[in-house]
Amino acid sequence: MNFKSTILAAALLVSSAVASANTAITLTPSPTITNSYSGTFAGYATTNVFDLDLTHFASASHFVGQVSANFTGGAGYDVTGVSLDGHSFAPITNFTFGDNGFDYWLLQLPTLSNTVHHITVTGTPLVNTQGFVGSLSLRVTPVPEPETYAMLIAGLGLVGFMARRRKA
Repeated sequence: MNFKSTILAAALLVSSAVASANTAITLTPSPTITNSYSGTFAGYATTNVFDLDLTHFASASHFVGQVSANFTGGAGYDVTGVSLDGHSFAPITNFTFGDNGFDYWLLQLPTLSNTVHHITVTGTPLVNTQGFVGSLSLRVTPVPEPETYAMLIAGLGLVGFMARRRKA
């Protein structure tokens, strides 16, 4: 009986760890704008948390995030709040008329640090939930490769060598 309890406790621990894991947002580069990326995310739970990993970049700017959802006849998803690391998205449209409604939330930030950020979407899933859809875009400054620094130092060394040679 003790062995069964241990197995049950381990299974419960693993299932709760999987259920509480945040969903990663995959960034894809823009085909037309240099150093510009975008990503999408979606969910249908009461509380949804997404990770935005910017550790691969030196910095990020021009962040625009948006979340939209609709419900009709009591089916769909009603967004009640959206935030990025505690910065609340503004409800641009939070329209409800009887059993129908449309939500549109927006956040624009001039810069973001190169850490892992968390986007949290809360709401009320209704019958036959379709969930919400979110998207974001940002521009990034790439981290220079070590070879770039090596070429910079070699170039400065050559300029210094040439200047010293001219003086001699």
